[in-house]
Amino acid sequence: MDSTFTPSFATSRDMGVYLHIPFCRKKCSYCDFASYEGLEAYYDDYVDALCDEIKLWASTYPESAKIPVNTIYFGGGTPTQLSLSQLEQILNTLYTYYPCDSVRELSMEANPGEIDIEYLKGLKSLGVTRLSYGVQTFDDNLLQLLRRGHNAHMAKQAITDALSVGFQSVSGDLIYALPGQTLKDIKTNVATLLNLGVSHISIYGLQLEEGTNLHKQVELGQLDLPSDDENEAMYDCMLDELKVHGFERYEISNFTNNGSYSYHNLRYWQYKEYLAFGAGAYSFYKDVRRNNEPYVVPYINRLRQNLLPIVFEATISENRAVEDFCFLALRTKWGLSEKAFKERFNESVQDIFGDEIVHLIKQRLLVETEEGWRLTRDGAKHGNYVFSQFIR
Repeated sequence: MDSTFTPSFATSRDMGVYLHIPFCRKKCSYCDFASYEGLEAYYDDYVDALCDEIKLWASTYPESAKIPVNTIYFGGGTPTQLSLSQLEQILNTLYTYYPCDSVRELSMEANPGEIDIEYLKGLKSLGVTRLSYGVQTFDDNLLQLLRRGHNAHMAKQAITDALSVGFQSVSGDLIYALPGQTLKDIKTNVATLLNLGVSHISIYGLQLEEGTNLHKQVELGQLDLPSDDENEAMYDCMLDELKVHGFERYEISNFTNNGSYSYHNLRYWQYKEYLAFGAGAYSFYKDVRRNNEPYVVPYINRLRQNLLPIVFEATISENRAVEDFCFLALRTKWGLSEKAFKERFNESVQDIFGDEIVHLIKQRLLVETEEGWRLTRDGAKHGNYVFSQFIR
């Protein structure tokens, strides 16, 4: 763990790789990601297709295959729906076509109750260094409402098992502002996760996504969500509890007590390049964002035709790059650096956004630092408003 770590927002010659596994045992009621249940029959074909995509990317964009890979992240869906041998097949393909000798972090998302001690040991033998569990809450009734495949006991056991196997970087996700949730529930969730000994916690306010089961239930009046005031009180409560227990917020939604940062996610906030393979994955390479085909069977079929599964791509304009760089940097505790911005764009933040910055400081949403500017606590709470001020 590196509590003295300071990120570099300058362009660097290393790469992150995201690997999307879109399979789930159960589709959560709030989820609108590219994830699907009941597709076990396609697991083998999907893994073969994903490996083919890695090979095809390396031959289509050979320059990318010369850049050292620094972080690898398996996300989903639920990556641990795959067998250890399937995960190994994917990693071996990546190692064959991309230089991975300098990987500092290999992250794996997992759901509590779906993997046992032997599987965890297998993940360690594959080189996984970080586990991220989708706990969400320790309230069994809410877990059922969310269609999670675990209960509170399973969540506690999953984290205990991961630590017992020797994983030093274990993260737990919590969702707040759930239907019927109270401040007491919030305190219980945070306390339970802290007592289990995790080194990283992510907190997310519930986002009601149109088309999800939970959205339909709320629209029909079957469920009541906490009010805006209650939502804000829950957020403040979580921040206070985490701070008291030595967890620093290094990004709006992410906290650690010993420097166990998510180095892969830091790439996003540092506006660095990353490749992404799998159905529904999206990449950022050479100022171009590319989105993959989100559905499993069409994704497999495109790769069988030796075609990259890209369904959308857009070159990022200079204006958009400036905007993205600013608000992504401001999400972190290190904030927006005048020096890093100038190195990247040959312009001064002050020259472009000077008036906006003065206004935000007067509103106590930004504070000036030696390097530039960062969000205040209220600024983080009203992040979307702050970020909107950096749109040209």
